Amino acid sequence: MPINPLRRFVAWAAVALSALALIGCSSSGADDGSGARAGASSSASGTLQVVKIGIVPTLDLGFLTVGEQQGYFAQQGLKLEITPVDSGPNVITGLVAGQYDLGYTAYAPPLVAVGSGQDLRLVEHLGGIAPKGQNGGIFVRKDSGITRWKDLEGARFGTNAPRSFGVLWVQAAIAKDGGDPSKLELVPLPFNQIADNVASGKLDAGLGLQPYLAQGLKQHSELTNLGDVAAAAFPPGTPSGGIFTAAATLQAKPELLAKFKTAFAESVTYGNAHLDEVRAAGAKISGLSAEDAALLPLEKVDSAVTAADFEPLLAAMRQFGWINKDIDINKFLGKS
Repeated sequence: MPINPLRRFVAWAAVALSALALIGCSSSGADDGSGARAGASSSASGTLQVVKIGIVPTLDLGFLTVGEQQGYFAQQGLKLEITPVDSGPNVITGLVAGQYDLGYTAYAPPLVAVGSGQDLRLVEHLGGIAPKGQNGGIFVRKDSGITRWKDLEGARFGTNAPRSFGVLWVQAAIAKDGGDPSKLELVPLPFNQIADNVASGKLDAGLGLQPYLAQGLKQHSELTNLGDVAAAAFPPGTPSGGIFTAAATLQAKPELLAKFKTAFAESVTYGNAHLDEVRAAGAKISGLSAEDAALLPLEKVDSAVTAADFEPLLAAMRQFGWINKDIDINKFLGKS
């Protein structure tokens, strides 16, 4: 599989905090400045079928916005209603309840749900882990004595959520370095508070994703980056995030989802050739300034993914008790 770096997850996690201020917003009511084509789509909105999408905000959602601006969804008879949500598990909850037709988040929450008996299906794969040095980092104090992953054993560790992808990275990195990840003490905090708490000594370490990694290191000279924990834990290309649906929705609305996939494919083709537009649109969805958005990696989307690509992720989830039974990943991918 061509490597489509974790830039997807990094962007997702870094802007998750912005969702709280944006919940309830819809792409349908925004002035997107897209010109006549977007205006034409808006004028025809009464005849368009609404696709409800719950998302954890990320730059990648700019692919949806530019696709709508270009009229690809309207051409399929669709109008997007995008609702920012504050966490991946809450996206999945809304998806299963029928509140959303589609959900966008990192893979951990939907796979945990599948492992618990929910029938979810992948609609579009959006990214994987990048090579070393491109996946964010871990805040530690320079005088902490923490110099390797094993040293995080027993640490008070700041993260956005106990079941975030970043926690799985840290657990896997500690284990690979010979430590015991079960002793890690997780402290949930907003990303913009983690660096401050590590610097003050309230935390021993904490997850640092862009733009918070760069901001935290700039503001606190006593902090350093322990390293790229994602790359230490998983091989490049390990899947990180995508767009999902519930099997019940797939059964009830097959034509809607088929039209969505057609429009999304056109949006990706356009967006891959106009990444500056995607970045600007994604920043608007995420509530980020242009300066902060520039710190987040954004790459072309490559939707190719196989069951074998998921095995490192699934193996870690089984090892650390995130899932307690085998998952039919081919069924999740719609290939069985």
